[in-house]
Amino acid sequence: MAEHYQTQNIDDYVATLKRRRWQIIVPALVIFLAAAAVAVGLPAVYRSTGTILIEQQEIPSDLVQSTVTSYAGERVQIVSQKVMTAENLGRIMERYDLYSDIRRDFGLAYAVREMQKDIELETISANVADARGGRAQQVAIAFSLSFDHPSPEVAQAVANEIIQLFLEENVRDRKETAQKTSDFLEQEARKLSGQIDVLEKQLAEFKEAEGHRLPELMNFNLERMKSTEERLRNQEESIRTLEQQRMYLQSELASTEPYAAMFSSTGERVMTPADRLRVLEAEYVSLAARYSPTHPDRVRVERELAALRKAVGTSDTENLGRQLVQQQAELRSALDRYSEEHPDVKRLQRAVAATRAELGKQGNGASDWVPGVSDANNPSYVQLQTRLAAIEADLRSARVTRDELLASLKEYEQRITDSPQIEREYKTLTRDYNNAVTSYQDILEKLSAARLAEALETESRGERFSLIEPPPLPRKPYKPNRLGLLFLGFVLSVGGGMGHAVVREAMDKRIYGPKIVQSIIGSSPLAVIPFIETEADQRLRSRRVMMLSGAVAGAIALGVLLVHLFVMPLGDIAATLTGASDPSETSTAVEQ
Repeated sequence: MAEHYQTQNIDDYVATLKRRRWQIIVPALVIFLAAAAVAVGLPAVYRSTGTILIEQQEIPSDLVQSTVTSYAGERVQIVSQKVMTAENLGRIMERYDLYSDIRRDFGLAYAVREMQKDIELETISANVADARGGRAQQVAIAFSLSFDHPSPEVAQAVANEIIQLFLEENVRDRKETAQKTSDFLEQEARKLSGQIDVLEKQLAEFKEAEGHRLPELMNFNLERMKSTEERLRNQEESIRTLEQQRMYLQSELASTEPYAAMFSSTGERVMTPADRLRVLEAEYVSLAARYSPTHPDRVRVERELAALRKAVGTSDTENLGRQLVQQQAELRSALDRYSEEHPDVKRLQRAVAATRAELGKQGNGASDWVPGVSDANNPSYVQLQTRLAAIEADLRSARVTRDELLASLKEYEQRITDSPQIEREYKTLTRDYNNAVTSYQDILEKLSAARLAEALETESRGERFSLIEPPPLPRKPYKPNRLGLLFLGFVLSVGGGMGHAVVREAMDKRIYGPKIVQSIIGSSPLAVIPFIETEADQRLRSRRVMMLSGAVAGAIALGVLLVHLFVMPLGDIAATLTGASDPSETSTAVEQ
């Protein structure tokens, strides 16, 4: 048998097809009818699609910058997630009674997932040249929204509902984004304003506390310190001059008789106890310089001085002061003539030291003593005493001024010393203040731009979604593809029939034709008896013809039905063939 099949020619194949024609036709017809039944029986699903254009903002972005910075495709997906919520889709389901069985049996969440499957979002992109770089790139310029449903009216209505949700959600989302940006910047501006107020208060308090030690006053403090030093030098010079004048006047006053001289009747000057006291005081100076405290002459003079002082009524302090002034005057005079090693100079220095020691014992200093007699009647003495009092007042004032200048100089020195530390703290506060002011100005600029962007979105002049193609009422079902199913059924039917015939032929062990006999026995048969048709064969052939006729009639009817469903309604075809003006009237006539 294998050798036979290998040597078959076209006649053998034709004979096999004739012999197996019913085994090919019947399975093919069954498969095709089943495919046709599936194509016809599947429910029609209609799709309504609307197109939304992504329009750019009307005002150039160089003038007003929008606060919504995401890409168009990204925003479409964000809006889609906000729209495709259970709340929105559940409301649409309730309004149009969608997926009632699923909601009843499985709940709203499962129905929402099924509805999301029936909604299709498709982004439409185009190559757009970048305004900055000039390079072309894919940019989303529009997108389409579709909804599938067995009813075309429901598909259109639901698609329109979803599109309106997209448009409203986009407007609301952009407005909320712009408003949130403005609110955030305004809140930050208030925070920075409060921070600036605190820093300004700190700076004011710091300047008030450290006003004279601020770094910007360094040059001023240096100049004032130099000026103070110069004034201090001048004041010291003035004090020295006043001290010299005071010492001179003290010397003159000490050597001047406070009382006018009294003379006797013979014309000789009468020495008063005060005169005698001054003479002894001068003598005592020389004695104190030459002798020790136990020397008889020095002791005698001291006794007489004590008696005279008691009689005159002058205090020891006044006398010692007058004596000290006189000794200092003599010492200056000696120093002008001799060196410090001269015996007279040394003697006067010892006398001055002794007098100072005596004044120190009485709790007085030589510099605090001002010679004078309250009841003096000598004009020269009174004049010197007045001049000395004026000098003393000027000297006290000069010393007070000097002390003030010293205090000011010390203060300026302290300011300059503390200035580096103060400068660090001041720079820190100033830097924080300047940074806060800069940030505040930057935030104000951004807030102004954000408010412009908010106005842009509020007036719908920014980037927006525009419905350019509303969802139409679908005239033809979107699926199933009945012609495609029929074509697939035809291919499967042909393949199934041929496959069935091949399998039956391969399993058939009977012998057909003389070639097979010859291939089996190795020689040609003597004779070939033709097929003799009996009555049973005739009846079988008649039934097959009738079955074939019925199949052909069914195929014709199925073809007419498919033409009516997928190509053109029969009424329209009749109207076209008869030339009737109203296809609906022709359809009515044909039905009648």
